[in-house]
Amino acid sequence: MTHTYRGARRSGSFWQRHSLSLVLASILLVQTAAAIAAGHHVWVGEQRAHGQPLEAAEFWIWWFWEYNLSIVADTYGVILIVLLSKRLVEEDSAESKDDPNDAD
Repeated sequence: MTHTYRGARRSGSFWQRHSLSLVLASILLVQTAAAIAAGHHVWVGEQRAHGQPLEAAEFWIWWFWEYNLSIVADTYGVILIVLLSKRLVEEDSAESKDDPNDAD
């Protein structure tokens, strides 16, 4: 069982060559923006409930910690799996053949 690296698509428009990567990057950016908004709300609520001061630096430290624990690990894992699956093909498998009727 051998694998080959197909590399980037060399034909088609920029969008056709990079659409999957652009969509995945967009999803990550939207998740990041949503996490900042939601994280700020949660952090302010926790700080007020415990009588702590609202310092912006403390929020960013807290947010980066929470963000790295949740969204980044999951999203980057999915992006890595999708992009590697797009690039790696098992040689001589039915899925990697150009002609589906050519599977011997």
